[in-house]
Amino acid sequence: MAKNKDKKKNKSAEKPNLAVHETIELHEVMTIRQASLLKAGMMESLAEDSKLREIVRKERKISKKAIDEIQELLP
Repeated sequence: MAKNKDKKKNKSAEKPNLAVHETIELHEVMTIRQASLLKAGMMESLAEDSKLREIVRKERKISKKAIDEIQELLP
């Protein structure tokens, strides 16, 4: 439990001081990535071609990673 608190303190200490416009832009990018993640999640089950399904799966992973990284930066 103590380690989790230390991690949270370290993460908050690493957050950059963002200007208002930078915060808004990050929210915009996160919104686009969330839409992409949602769409890829729905399309993955519909894709019949294995290559297309793999591309959609990669897009899901990339979007999820981007969302996680943006959330670490946002205050």
